[in-house]
Amino acid sequence: MHPFFLTVIGAIFILSLVVILLWTYGREKKYLNALLAAAIFSTAWYAIIFLLTSSGQIQYYPMLFNKGLPFYYIIGPCFFLYLRGALNPQFSKFRKSHLLHFLIVIPAFISVAPYNLLNLSQQQAVVNRVATDLHYAFSGEKYIVEPWHWFAFPISGLIYSVLQLRFAYIVSRQKLQMKAIRWAYLFSGLLSLIFTGMLGLNLAILQNANNAYFMLHKSPLILALSLTLLLLSLSFFLNPELIFGFSIKEDEQNQHGTVSAAQSQPHLTEKRKIKPVDKKLIEQVEHHVIENQAFKQTGLTMSGLASQMDVPNHKLSELFNNHYQSNFNTYVNKLRIEYVKQRLDSGDWKQFTLEAIALDAGFSSRNTFFVAFKMDVSSGYFIVGGVVGNEKFEKTIQGLSYNDDWMFDSTTVITLCSDGTPVQSIECDISNFKVAYLANSFSSAIDFVAKGFLLGSN
Repeated sequence: MHPFFLTVIGAIFILSLVVILLWTYGREKKYLNALLAAAIFSTAWYAIIFLLTSSGQIQYYPMLFNKGLPFYYIIGPCFFLYLRGALNPQFSKFRKSHLLHFLIVIPAFISVAPYNLLNLSQQQAVVNRVATDLHYAFSGEKYIVEPWHWFAFPISGLIYSVLQLRFAYIVSRQKLQMKAIRWAYLFSGLLSLIFTGMLGLNLAILQNANNAYFMLHKSPLILALSLTLLLLSLSFFLNPELIFGFSIKEDEQNQHGTVSAAQSQPHLTEKRKIKPVDKKLIEQVEHHVIENQAFKQTGLTMSGLASQMDVPNHKLSELFNNHYQSNFNTYVNKLRIEYVKQRLDSGDWKQFTLEAIALDAGFSSRNTFFVAFKMDVSSGYFIVGGVVGNEKFEKTIQGLSYNDDWMFDSTTVITLCSDGTPVQSIECDISNFKVAYLANSFSSAIDFVAKGFLLGSN
């Protein structure tokens, strides 16, 4: 088998593996991963149809022919929108304006419609001719797509690749996520080479269609293109934290090692206490985690943050242990909890459920939010929700103990409030009421009750 075919088959296999890994491990970033999966699928589809057409095997699969042109046009937009969202969380959510990038597929649907409206026997006649005459595949006949698509498609992809490079350059000026930036440069560069090569190959074939067979099988350009496609498929494994959400469990190991060293060698602990604080690193961490809201990334770990900021993992570990005096997960969860409180105080509870707000804050589930919230609180006033008779209510309760299930386990007096003013006290069993919110003072607890937030009963 020709090396070209082996290389493309290898690339198709790797791209398929990437899609499987995205589906298995990357569910936290559903929109971005959907974009990436769509782009990879379209790339793999192009490679498959290219192999079948150039080898003549397309005659056995008439139902696959002339289906992929709309997919080819979304490769550039999908890769661009994915990369932009991956490098800047502000663009990681779907926006209606994103749909404008996909208007380019409309002419493609129009071009493939005539062939796809044929019956199976008529489609078979078309692919039989393509299999015996590659010149026909680029001829622009009625049931073959117009030749201008072989220019428009790679040009559109090349434009988006350049936009990717430009966006990566803009983000790189912040001096953060340098590992991800370097990957973005490599990935966008490979895409640019592929689209440029495709444009050159299509131009050469259209100018000299009689040599189409040679160009698609033996020309140096086709081999270079296939090797570049293989490198592109392998590039997804160069930054697994960004693509799949994989993280090396170094943060836990480093924390464990730090504790062990401190216990066995107290003099090292003293040295760490007097070690100067890296103010620049603090600014970088707080800018990226707080201002850029990296804490909202579900599953964010210290090693993942170190990769995004291009900072050694041990430096971040030292910073959190010595400056913040907290482990990484606690630090991030505090930011997430404050974010949830801010959204609740701003009135978002009227439009969104508590679970939706917690998920937006970066918690993987409602339960993980409650666990983190419980670890964050000390003592004070709680707001609980439930039902007394047929009425839903919210109450402020002071100084009650709670068990591991976050349920009060005794009968107590509850103060009913109206517009922040206690109006009635009743005694009832609230063992099934879950904690909704911890207020730092009685007044804020009352204020919060007046806003009408209700978590609900068990």
